[in-house]
Amino acid sequence: MTDKYLTVLVVPHDERNVRRMRVSYRWIKVGITIAGVLAVAAAIAVTSYGRVASRATRAALLERENRRLETENAKVAEIAENLERTERAYSRIREMAGLPAVDGAVGSGGPPGPTLAATTGPQGPEAGEALSGAAAAAPDSVPAGWPLALKGFETAGFAGEGGHPGIDIAVPVHTPVLATAAGTVAAADSDPVYGHYVVLDHGGLETMYGHNAVLLVEPGERVSRGQPIAYSGNSGRSTAPHLHYEIRREGRAIDPAPFLP
Repeated sequence: MTDKYLTVLVVPHDERNVRRMRVSYRWIKVGITIAGVLAVAAAIAVTSYGRVASRATRAALLERENRRLETENAKVAEIAENLERTERAYSRIREMAGLPAVDGAVGSGGPPGPTLAATTGPQGPEAGEALSGAAAAAPDSVPAGWPLALKGFETAGFAGEGGHPGIDIAVPVHTPVLATAAGTVAAADSDPVYGHYVVLDHGGLETMYGHNAVLLVEPGERVSRGQPIAYSGNSGRSTAPHLHYEIRREGRAIDPAPFLP
């Protein structure tokens, strides 16, 4: 079978030295086939590179997230260790005072025992500290004193407008939360951030107590300074048991430090 050819004439402007090129149809088909194969190979290479780059980016993000989680886990472990020491110290204090053991230790999810529920204020050596100093001299309606029956550990402080609006105090679950001033319960509810929370209105100032396990008061109820209003917990957006305590003036959080002992 005779090959067919494609003849191409190249004619210069002066129409001299006309050139003629003849190409076999078979070689044209071979060239087209090779070009198609190269195009497919290039497309495969680009796709493979995209997948590799995507996996590399994902691996870097996972590594960064793992480092962040390791840092947070270390902080949680440190807080848990501090809470365990507090629990042991609290148990020793109750033993020295001749008081029965408290149900609902650190990490317990159950309700507080009957002895804790009957508490009317801080007990043991911490009681004098919670209601001494500024609390003894301040008017009943002015927040003063410590908002818990235990001292605990301050894990986050007040950061001003736009920052952390109060202080966080790490204590064992079911530690009595105390009203720092006489007032009226403005809110006793729950939300995704502060969990079970209480807001007290003191006439010009408000105090807020968040992340509780159990609430002991209802909206509209009158409370006195030192009265238990809740039991601390780990509800809401919280990584470890603690109390979030705020003082507000005209709806805006202010530094609670001057009101604390």
